[in-house]
Amino acid sequence: MHIDTATGRDFHETTKYKLIDDEDGQPQAVMGIAPDFRAAMGAQSPDNEPHPFKVYSDLPTFALPEEFERFTMPLLDAIGMSGAEESLAATPDLTALARISLLSNGILKRGSHGTGREIFYRAAGGTGARYHLELYYVCGDLEGLDAGVYHYAADTHRLGRLRTGDFRGAVVEATGAEPSVARVPAILIATSTFWRNAWRYKERAYRHTFWDLGTTLGNITAVASAEGLQSKIVLGFHDAAVNELLGVDGQREAAVAIVPLGQGAPPSAAPEATPLDHAVEPVSNGEIDFPLIWEMHAASSLASGAEAAAWRAQRPAQTPPTSTGAQTALQPIPPEARPATAVDETIQRRRSTRHYTRDEAIPFDSFSTMLERASQPVAFDCLDGDAQSFTDPYLIVNLVEGLEPGNYVLHPGQGTVELIAVGDFRDDASRLAVGQGYPGDAHVNVYYLADLDPIFAAYGNRGWRIAQLEGALRAQKMHLATHTLGLGAVGSTSLDDEVTDFFAPHAAGKGYMFIVVFGKRRSRNQ
Repeated sequence: MHIDTATGRDFHETTKYKLIDDEDGQPQAVMGIAPDFRAAMGAQSPDNEPHPFKVYSDLPTFALPEEFERFTMPLLDAIGMSGAEESLAATPDLTALARISLLSNGILKRGSHGTGREIFYRAAGGTGARYHLELYYVCGDLEGLDAGVYHYAADTHRLGRLRTGDFRGAVVEATGAEPSVARVPAILIATSTFWRNAWRYKERAYRHTFWDLGTTLGNITAVASAEGLQSKIVLGFHDAAVNELLGVDGQREAAVAIVPLGQGAPPSAAPEATPLDHAVEPVSNGEIDFPLIWEMHAASSLASGAEAAAWRAQRPAQTPPTSTGAQTALQPIPPEARPATAVDETIQRRRSTRHYTRDEAIPFDSFSTMLERASQPVAFDCLDGDAQSFTDPYLIVNLVEGLEPGNYVLHPGQGTVELIAVGDFRDDASRLAVGQGYPGDAHVNVYYLADLDPIFAAYGNRGWRIAQLEGALRAQKMHLATHTLGLGAVGSTSLDDEVTDFFAPHAAGKGYMFIVVFGKRRSRNQ
């Protein structure tokens, strides 16, 4: 298998955030490689602002169930499951797909801005509230749903049928007969419409594709577990074949992940997938091209199911972080004493928290529980079931009972946090977040870093997708956990190389992937 990494490495360097002084000596966030810096943010003209939903103008849709029985599985149990447990033996039906859709990419609440503009409160957060992900289903005959290919309309909570018939076999072929895909009644496929995010974040939107995908998958896998459905995150697939099945162009909108749901018999051969010509309303009045996104996506795409199978068989030669300093054993809340707040109730509660108390420590057992739950193995097609992670969590601890303020690294396999340096690093946390204040106020900042060299060596350019996604997925598990423990959290952004330098020499050679901050909430007016 030929391994190409040049495009991925260049893209990673080109989309890093940096601070430089402008002509007036004021710090300015930029992207790029010296001397070719450019502004980090787009022009954000309201004249071409993208619509936050995909709308088919000629596709009949039907309403999905909106009232559901409450889940009994606690959120803290669900986020600790890999998705491959044998106890997850249910078969999906229309109601299950409706709930997965609503609680991962749907609208939970509507409000209005002071300007009169409508605000949509989505189930999973998105960078800058620039929601760009779409959900599709490929399924056989289910209770309440005939076999077909469907699009989930998040704005109306309805399904539209794109194709009639059982096309699961086409997905099996595109994945190179990935076993988890070959035996399921329903297959979820997520796509990204890149321009919706690039309107604000330019080329860095391709990073956000996988950050927001990880966040959404955190909800999808938790809800699937609560439904009793096995799930697995499948990243190895023939991109063009999946895009053709969904009727998307693979450039402006493209498939980015597959999630098989449930257990069942293998599908028969799929009918021929003739080209689709359903009319779609324009994303916006005008669109700015960002060729680097398309180049990176093309360079990290797979050309056949056979190539997907060969890609999936690779394994990076990773080594866990070394342990050299003082370690403190985590003390998670015992299972019988953990809050029993259910998955759906927690997702309904989820908000982005940017206001934290600075004078009240969070309990060590809550801190331990979030780290322990978020670090459990996850079922990926490209990661062995007993493996922990592609990413290493580094922490700035500001105010946690029983821990000295300072820098730490988490050792999930040992259940410990290792002290790197003692100190008050609140100001550093704010600077690393491109000058935003709330990471300095937060009780804990968790940075997911990855040694990209072995990941690139094993998986080529597509490996970069994995590292971005997996850090965000684990951060979302932590975010959800805060809402069962009386805390709050939010994802942020960072000055890439400064994060690595801050945790050096321990983190030398690793790249910044994602950050989540959490702590005890305070009122905005306090």
